[in-house]
Amino acid sequence: MVKTAKAIAVTVQEMVTKSTTNPDELGILANQLTNDYGQLAQEAKPAALTAENEEIGSHIKRRVQELGHGCAALVTKAGALQCSPSDAYTKKELIESARKVSEKVSHVLAALQAGNRGTQACITAASAVSGIIADLDTTIMFATAGTLNRENSETFADHR
Repeated sequence: MVKTAKAIAVTVQEMVTKSTTNPDELGILANQLTNDYGQLAQEAKPAALTAENEEIGSHIKRRVQELGHGCAALVTKAGALQCSPSDAYTKKELIESARKVSEKVSHVLAALQAGNRGTQACITAASAVSGIIADLDTTIMFATAGTLNRENSETFADHR
């Protein structure tokens, strides 16, 4: 989902560039933006359902919806600019819409990050536990081989 959100940001930036260099290509980019947003919306459903709590899930949904409204406005501005490529006011509106979409992408990413805190904590804890288990396995291996035996007659097997 993060990858798709970043793809949207890249497409938006390309739209800003093409608005001044080649407005004819805005239709292709608007189509790409629409496809990317559709994919993001599909990916957001399971992300919202598996979020840490219901509040974070609804926050993710709300941010994705806001991004959708921003994308729709940007596509509309791109269409208007294609109709009149020399209109400076329409270019300015497209650039402003693009800025808002970029801002909304960052809000979506922030909402996803908030939803991942619990997951990241579990991953970190699992990694720490795996490290401890590996250390214990190594210690058991050395103890079984007799390298950790005391100088008296007791062995690891006696204490096991």
